[in-house]
Amino acid sequence: MFNLRKSLNFCQKPFFILGLILVGFFLKGVLLSAIFPIFDGQDESRHYNTIQYLSEPKEKNWTVATQNGKQNKNNLATYRYSEEIKQTAIATDNDALRGDIFNTIDFSNSSVGENEQMINQRLWKPYNFISPPDIVFGTQLYHSIGSLIEKAFSRQSILVRFYLLRIFSVFLGTITVLFAYLIAKSIGFSEKHSLLITAIISFQPKFSFYYSNINYDALLILMFSVFTYFGILTIKKGLNWKNLALLAVSSLIAFLTKKTGAILFVVMISLIILLLNERIKHQKNKNIRTAFYFISAASLALVLIYLSKYVAFFNESFFALTDSLGNYLSKSLTMGRFALSARTYWGTLSWVNSWFMDYVINFIWIVEILSVIGLVFLLFNKKEGIPKFLPEKKYLFFLIGMIVALQLGIRTADWSVFTIAEKLSLGAPGRYFLPNLTAHILVVFSGLGMLFFHFKKEHYFEKSLLIGTILMFSFTLYLIFNVVIFRFYL
Repeated sequence: MFNLRKSLNFCQKPFFILGLILVGFFLKGVLLSAIFPIFDGQDESRHYNTIQYLSEPKEKNWTVATQNGKQNKNNLATYRYSEEIKQTAIATDNDALRGDIFNTIDFSNSSVGENEQMINQRLWKPYNFISPPDIVFGTQLYHSIGSLIEKAFSRQSILVRFYLLRIFSVFLGTITVLFAYLIAKSIGFSEKHSLLITAIISFQPKFSFYYSNINYDALLILMFSVFTYFGILTIKKGLNWKNLALLAVSSLIAFLTKKTGAILFVVMISLIILLLNERIKHQKNKNIRTAFYFISAASLALVLIYLSKYVAFFNESFFALTDSLGNYLSKSLTMGRFALSARTYWGTLSWVNSWFMDYVINFIWIVEILSVIGLVFLLFNKKEGIPKFLPEKKYLFFLIGMIVALQLGIRTADWSVFTIAEKLSLGAPGRYFLPNLTAHILVVFSGLGMLFFHFKKEHYFEKSLLIGTILMFSFTLYLIFNVVIFRFYL
């Protein structure tokens, strides 16, 4: 009896429950990595080709030809990919999946997959024989790390190498979930509430699906979480070299992973300016205050000028910009576009005809609207104060700032492409906003908690977290077994 009681007490410890959440996320990610067919992830074939290109020998002693004709999105064999990727796509019947959402691939009647033995013979070279290769240009840090795995297992079949890289993404996602817990705990949530919020984040469908693919966003999302955590510590403990260095490093890694990471430099400088301003504004010497404000404005201006080189319309006239912005807003800020972003953000895959899939986003919107009402009470109503079980305002303002900064960055990039293509080529799909998933969930439940407190029902807050965990868990299981497996295997 004593040992049983001791075991039960151990199982209730926060670090044990956190461990279960992390292990559960990792195993779920491995399962998703296995059930999603090869090359089926978002731009996954291009990301893997980039890794293979970086893994090629420096001395290319093979003939490189120029490909004529357009690439057919329904046929990977027409892409400027490595020979191994193109031939493996043919062998695995990948084109059947790309051609029609109702198609399925051919299956084997044994434990050995269709053409698996031929693929394992490594008959094709993992080299790009076509110039220019279809790869991700610019920042390639994630791909460079992936190339180390590709080289280390170069003697193995592409099936081994490809799925190991998927599992590498799952590992990065597991660390991201860990930082979600650290962030929740650091801003003032209790251990129990932090664990429940972490579980909700770990079961967010699109987050789970995205981290089962080869994609540079796996590292970008992690760096946003790392930056958010050390941003919170900087607000809590003040400016010091350790926190500043970690903020700078996470921003740099994010930028070297994907240009979207440049947003973190803007947030970092803004945070430093705001924290220093709290000290400087009490400074009696007017010259010191003037110098501080000048340096602050110059720093922000230099960063924005540097980022402007990635914006296509920077050299346009004021009237041309105004006209372009008006056209962009009229086409992008519509209910249809918002609904599309919401569906892709939450991972509501439209592969089946389901009443649940049609209306689940409406339920989420209702929850978020209620949360916004609670946030108004929390941030702008000074009479009630803030309940002890919720974060202080300064942390929520920082999290909201992170969300707004990413939104502005993505919308600006979308507008920039719109001015060239004259259409919504990027379209701001929901996956672009996943870097701030942790901040989003924390803000939503902070608003709900304040709403419960306002109506003297604060005991409902923990229940809402429990219900949220159960619903998110159920949502993910429904998508895995009733949508993903149904789509590809039934």
